[in-house]
Amino acid sequence: MRRKTFGSDLTMSLSRLAHGQTVPPEIYQTRPLKALENSAADYACLLNDVFSYQKEIQFEGEIHNCILVVQNFLDCDFQRALGVVDDLMTARMRQFEHVVSTELPTLFDDFGLDADACRTLTGYAEELQDWLAGILTWHEGCHRYEESELRYHPVTGAPPFGGPTGLGTSTVHLGPFRATGTSLLER
Repeated sequence: MRRKTFGSDLTMSLSRLAHGQTVPPEIYQTRPLKALENSAADYACLLNDVFSYQKEIQFEGEIHNCILVVQNFLDCDFQRALGVVDDLMTARMRQFEHVVSTELPTLFDDFGLDADACRTLTGYAEELQDWLAGILTWHEGCHRYEESELRYHPVTGAPPFGGPTGLGTSTVHLGPFRATGTSLLER
């Protein structure tokens, strides 16, 4: 399974920067913190593969989706592979929860961390929980994985007068918004 970690690594790094000097840097290299971050990143990547399966496999010809990897490795159908991935996601979430409830308090004691450092690390775990909840909420509300969106092919050609131009705007379709006067932000 590939690790799609850029977003998760960036999120964790930015969050750590916000901690300032409250937590000694070596704490982030400990097994409990690595387990916390890895379980969160794994869960996020697996969640994305569940939601993006149809888009990646049927519409993009992608072969690096964990459900497809499980299907090929276990020679099973989609439903069985999805069940295996769900079990793996559940195990990674349980690992995350175990680290928060058991290993972080032990880490605090083992390293003799002061109250500020303990609050910061507890807050870090909560930030990761919020990040995971946000990923789920985004995927549930995102239309990019819906079949109707995957099958939609806008009319090609020049953008309407006044429409966006330049790098990254080739797939913009403003037709219905221009006709109704509705802006993209009002959508």
